[in-house]
Amino acid sequence: MAKKPQYRLQTLFDIREKEKKTAEDTYAQKKRLVIEAENTLKEMQEKHREMISFREQKKLEYAEKIREGGMKINEINANDRHIGRLKEEEVAYLGEIDKQKEVVKAAEKEAQTAMNEMLEATKSFKALEKHKEKWQKEVKREQMLKEEDALEDVAQAQYFAQLKKNRVEEK
Repeated sequence: MAKKPQYRLQTLFDIREKEKKTAEDTYAQKKRLVIEAENTLKEMQEKHREMISFREQKKLEYAEKIREGGMKINEINANDRHIGRLKEEEVAYLGEIDKQKEVVKAAEKEAQTAMNEMLEATKSFKALEKHKEKWQKEVKREQMLKEEDALEDVAQAQYFAQLKKNRVEEK
């Protein structure tokens, strides 16, 4: 049996396959970063809601103490300042949330770029893979033709040998 020819673009095929795998891994990593950034954002937003809830609870608590009449003016002022500081902390935390939103947007943009690169690498690989499949079919077809020719030659040789034998026997 004849040795099967090697695909002439095998090196390029291997390179494209590796590029595709690398692009897929990069995309998966970028997508994980997006998910992590979104989870952090959700946690931050939940903490902000808790801060608001805590401030509202303190306001109600202080208002109840005032209604009961057990607070002096300086305690009322201190409580008002405390509520003000809590509100300032909420506003400052909103700034942190906005920064995290930007982190999420940047991560999404990087993930989109990685996805485009992955799609391009996959497209390149698939084109070369299709070429290799066609080449393999052509090689098989050529081998079958060679085998058919060889079998035909054997059959013809046997026929002529038999014909020659019959002629020798007739004489």
